[in-house]
Amino acid sequence: MQITTEKPIPTYPSEQLERHADVGSATPISFRGYTAESLLRAYHTAGPVFETEINGVAEIILAGMDANEQAWRSPDDWSYHHAVAVFREELSKVHLTQLDGAPHRRKRRLLNKGFKNSSVMSGMEATAREIAEGLEAMVGTEVELHEALMKVFTRAQAASSVKVDLDDEAIERMVDFEEGFIGALFMTPEERELVYNRAAYVGKKEVVLNQLHSIVKARLEGATGDDLFDGVIHQKTSEAVEPLSEEELIYDAYLMLIAGTGNTSKLLCYLVDTLARNPSWTAELRAEIGEFDPTRMARGMQEFPLLKATLMETERLFPAAPVLPRVPARDIEFLGYPLATGTHCLHQVALMHYDETIYEDPFTFQPRRWLEHDYPKAAHGTFGGGSHVCLGMNVTRVQMPLAIASLLSGYDFEVTQAPRMENYAYPGEVDSQTLRINVKLSKRS
Repeated sequence: MQITTEKPIPTYPSEQLERHADVGSATPISFRGYTAESLLRAYHTAGPVFETEINGVAEIILAGMDANEQAWRSPDDWSYHHAVAVFREELSKVHLTQLDGAPHRRKRRLLNKGFKNSSVMSGMEATAREIAEGLEAMVGTEVELHEALMKVFTRAQAASSVKVDLDDEAIERMVDFEEGFIGALFMTPEERELVYNRAAYVGKKEVVLNQLHSIVKARLEGATGDDLFDGVIHQKTSEAVEPLSEEELIYDAYLMLIAGTGNTSKLLCYLVDTLARNPSWTAELRAEIGEFDPTRMARGMQEFPLLKATLMETERLFPAAPVLPRVPARDIEFLGYPLATGTHCLHQVALMHYDETIYEDPFTFQPRRWLEHDYPKAAHGTFGGGSHVCLGMNVTRVQMPLAIASLLSGYDFEVTQAPRMENYAYPGEVDSQTLRINVKLSKRS
């Protein structure tokens, strides 16, 4: 389209933004290294579209509910192919995350068979069993919870979505690969190259992708898992919709088995730490959950209003991906401002989580707010929105309540080391970081 507006994009002084590591921010979540507080000041001063420097690079910032709504309702205005090229470069050109337009709509339609809520709920019994067994195995020893939960959730996916026998070594390798890949997404290209070329990471990536390929080949040759992956592979399509190719299915198996486990674990780690510091609310939750029977969740969360409110507040306070890159696919007008093709933008999808004009006392943990108020959808950006909303949202929203209900029902817990960001698994090398929290579980009497 031809841009008709000449409305200039305001500039906000980068020196007025605060580095998260240098000040006492009220939240552990940083926005590409900056505080939510300083970016909120910038938004309220400059408006929903402004230019500034982020980590030394000129960026167009998109923020606020109006920005969320417009970005989410106009997906074809954006090139995900260019915005998140690392998925294409490090994984595959057919990876869902970097597809645009019609190819993306086709892929989402075909993958919906494995990710829609009814499909995910069909595997709830197996998921609950794996979570219960995983928590039981942690009793009595201090564990690093983030990594431990990633292993539990990978096992749960291997028992429900892509049914495959995985030994401990295979599970650990998948977790290492996923953390190594995801942790470097937003590094500079030079830093990513160092991370992605380290021998340990390359070796694990090769073994994991080969294992996924072997699963796909077996299914295409007639093996069955009686699982969601079979449903994705063998679903009926019209002649106008091209079936998923063998190459696509490798990375679809990755999405169904491994992807997203780190973000779900991160949310739960922050929640466990928060509950440890809010004993009265934890007691209310335990009273509501009682002796937990997972089948009570088969109809949804109606029987657990306090737990549902707790999880919504956790998503609000601790979004795993508070900032997403965007690149206009063509010249567009965005909220009256001109954005030229290829302009690099940072969409602050979760900034409104901390805006006091929407959420009273926004930096505090107050789950009860979700019982007393209905908040605009555009003010809750944990999973994004529109046709590119997080594919695994339903998976997370099944795994999280099962995990926290099982934990609170059956165990007492002590946080022995509070959440902190540390390098992951490759000491002495340029590395990504991940959330760490150490806990010790004991059986409730």
